[in-house]
Amino acid sequence: MSNDYIRKQDAVEAIGEEYAPRTDFERGMVSQMSCDKAKIKALPPADVAPVVHGRWLPIVSYNNTYKCSECGRLLVDITDGLKMVAKHYPYCHCGAKMDGG
Repeated sequence: MSNDYIRKQDAVEAIGEEYAPRTDFERGMVSQMSCDKAKIKALPPADVAPVVHGRWLPIVSYNNTYKCSECGRLLVDITDGLKMVAKHYPYCHCGAKMDGG
């Protein structure tokens, strides 16, 4: 299953606006669109959370120490430098994705 999530309202709007049908075919299409919209609205919400982006900030007053820009967690005695910190710690324990975004 794909991990592409959309808002229900966007899906309903993508189906199209309802209009006054003039032919039997158009009436059938409007009926089908209404049914599709009802099905979308009845779907349960996906269990997703927004992505929090952060970065490891070097603390100048403490050598080899880095701080999470979101929660303040400290990484102490990391002697490999900032690039290695980002490689070995791509996420903070607070859930922030440490990609600098």
